[in-house]
Amino acid sequence: MNTPTVFQHVGLFGQSPLDDPDFSGPVPANFTFNSLIGCCMDRFERVWVCDTGNNRVIVLDKDLNHIIRVLYAPQLKAKNEGGTPFRMPFHICQHPVKNQMYITDMGNSRVVVMDFTAHKMSYSHVFGNQASNGGEPLQDPNGITIVQENGNCFVHVNDEFFHTDEDKLRNRCVRYTDAGEYVNEFRGVIEPDGERFDIYWPQGISSDQDGNLYVANTGNYQIIKCKANAKVGPHYNIQAQEPIVQHVFSQPRGIGIMNIMRDVSVIGKHIFVPDQILNSISVYDLQGNLSTVLSSIRPSWHHGDNPVRSVTDPLYYTIEDTVLLNPYVICQGENEHTYFVTEPFTSRLLKLHIPVLKGVSPPMTLLAVLGARRNQVGNREIDPQFNCVTSVIGFTHHKPKPESVFDAAQLPSNLPAWLQYNPWQHWYSFSSAVATQQYQYWVGNTMDKWLAQTPAARELTDIRLSVDAGNWRFKSYIEEKNDFAVVRENLLFGYFLPGNLAMATYYPSTPLLGQVCPGTPLLFVANFDYGMISMYQVGPNANLLNYGVPFGFYGQVDGCMRGPQGMKVTDDGEIFIVDSLNNRIGKWQILQTGQVVFIKNFAWLEKKPSTATFTPTDIAIDAKKRLFVTDQFNDRICVFDHDGNSLWTYGVEGYWEQGEPEGERFMLPTSLAIDGDKLILNDLVNRALKIFSIEEHSLKFIGGISLFKLTLDKGGVWMPYFMYAHKGQVYIADSTYNVVQVFSY
Repeated sequence: MNTPTVFQHVGLFGQSPLDDPDFSGPVPANFTFNSLIGCCMDRFERVWVCDTGNNRVIVLDKDLNHIIRVLYAPQLKAKNEGGTPFRMPFHICQHPVKNQMYITDMGNSRVVVMDFTAHKMSYSHVFGNQASNGGEPLQDPNGITIVQENGNCFVHVNDEFFHTDEDKLRNRCVRYTDAGEYVNEFRGVIEPDGERFDIYWPQGISSDQDGNLYVANTGNYQIIKCKANAKVGPHYNIQAQEPIVQHVFSQPRGIGIMNIMRDVSVIGKHIFVPDQILNSISVYDLQGNLSTVLSSIRPSWHHGDNPVRSVTDPLYYTIEDTVLLNPYVICQGENEHTYFVTEPFTSRLLKLHIPVLKGVSPPMTLLAVLGARRNQVGNREIDPQFNCVTSVIGFTHHKPKPESVFDAAQLPSNLPAWLQYNPWQHWYSFSSAVATQQYQYWVGNTMDKWLAQTPAARELTDIRLSVDAGNWRFKSYIEEKNDFAVVRENLLFGYFLPGNLAMATYYPSTPLLGQVCPGTPLLFVANFDYGMISMYQVGPNANLLNYGVPFGFYGQVDGCMRGPQGMKVTDDGEIFIVDSLNNRIGKWQILQTGQVVFIKNFAWLEKKPSTATFTPTDIAIDAKKRLFVTDQFNDRICVFDHDGNSLWTYGVEGYWEQGEPEGERFMLPTSLAIDGDKLILNDLVNRALKIFSIEEHSLKFIGGISLFKLTLDKGGVWMPYFMYAHKGQVYIADSTYNVVQVFSY
């Protein structure tokens, strides 16, 4: 039985490139990448870059001053396979003998081969997208490397999410001839002592001159080393001739942790592992011994006249000049000491000079950079750019109910005893309620009328507010008949902390002390880096102003947080926050005085003994006040009652394809939202949007849609993060395509 497609694409907002596909010449002043991944220098000292989020490959001169070619498709004017536009070109490598580049085109499930000369680039052929010689087609080709053996060359491709009905979880590394003929594949590697390591979400891959493969086995947090020509035995396993795990991490604790082994590059006699340690590149010798860690950069140039649109901009530019930010791929430059590095988060390509690769903090000079910050403002034809958009939300409007001074001064019953029975707190609460009602009488009503007359008044009910995390600002959009227009690129009049991710809104049941415009909502924003929550209020011009001071501190004890992500605020002012790196949920309470008080922490309690660690990322609350939490690395949703007691779970580990009825199969579910009696889920690795009806002791799967292989204009999604659902529409922030996709259901 197939499930129906219940989601319909409505539209998107966020800027995509509008460059001429045949453009060449000096790099335009407004040029930006979008989550670039792979890079490689060819024999004529040109740098090929996979501009993955923009679905194109760009060829540059070695100094990063001129664009030689922009490739939106391998062969733009052809009607054959080569004419199919790129969709998420991911990794790229050069043939060791021929003048050819091999590009993994993930969204089209293929490998594209391009010929090149000193003056020309042309399409050669594609392979991997069809069954051949007994091999199944590629599903999600990621890393690629070519090994030369006895005069022949063999292409090895990591098929990141490949799976079959018989082998439901293991993925694979596939071996082809350089002409694209399938040879064999392996899905597991057996060490000399007999221990097997399965291939699980393999991303980057590289090889050395001795014919060894180095696989970034990302799902298991390993770099695996094995012979490229090892014989494939039963069950697609190969036998390693030496211990294969060069280094390994324990399980990360949520999507916000980026120190994951996503790539590996062998250059000369060194192995480079970007982001094994956050914001650095670990360097090993070929035996797996650590040589050094590359992190801080010494710039040989300085920023020119960069736009300063907020008080944080100078800090941003300083960080760009001195620190590696989530490096992904490193490749050789034109000489032994020159390297190129991609930074998807900042959408930059760096050119570095590194004279030595040993010792502590070796000198590393930034020679050139291309891409810079995705912060171009919009115009009537082009939306403003997002730079890692992480969440989107709306202000669901309802007027607070009027209360008497006595009612407003009452303390919630869930407060700790030191506040509940504190006479000073009772006096302060009563004084606060009196002051607020006096302000409402003398000033608040005037503010309310003023706000209603402002052109931006309707924003409070109709805007969709986004966290543009990489640009350290908010942006707001409004919908007009399925068309989305920016209202204000930056509506904040105050400070914005770098590291902000998720949002929640709250309409107080009575105006709070210090609100400039009583009867308007508060916005809560979680800061992953600092472990605190900032609060914002609505100002007289429908702008956002800081409210009070942030609450929470970075740490593990009660009242502290590490890596707060999703959160939800009830009508009673209870704040539930996913404390992701502490593996728990924190409950707080906001009072009429504006104070925010810690109540308690709680986590999922297994009914049976288990080694599973609770890994929450997002939270939603249903009409019965039950808490639904994505337990990401356990591939499930955990349900609690309102007091934090564990009730039931839903979900099992597994791949899911559109149309399949087993909607409970999850792979790293990341975020969720509740709209009435419906729950909408972002099933991250499956790149699926799913909808369920909420029942008493379970969820009932209604349907879903696979988003990964769709084009952007049809709703394509790469790395969905936090969502917002309201009145039959869901908004999904895509932190790597840098758009917000909108669907109806």
